Amino acid sequence: MRKYLALTLPLCALITGCQTTSKQNACDGFAPLRPTLETTVYILQNDRSFANDVAAHNRLLSSLGCGN
Repeated sequence: MRKYLALTLPLCALITGCQTTSKQNACDGFAPLRPTLETTVYILQNDRSFANDVAAHNRLLSSLGCGN
């Protein structure tokens, strides 16, 4: 039992040392979608629901203050 405890404590200390301490940002990993004019026209003509999804994605990022 003591060997187990002797191994567990250093492992716990090692694992806690790997945690990130930087503040997470809601914008991390996300960027606005900016298709070219030709792509935008094609999507609007052929897949309106996807065009709406792209617009909603960009509005959400804008409301969160993400994305230039």
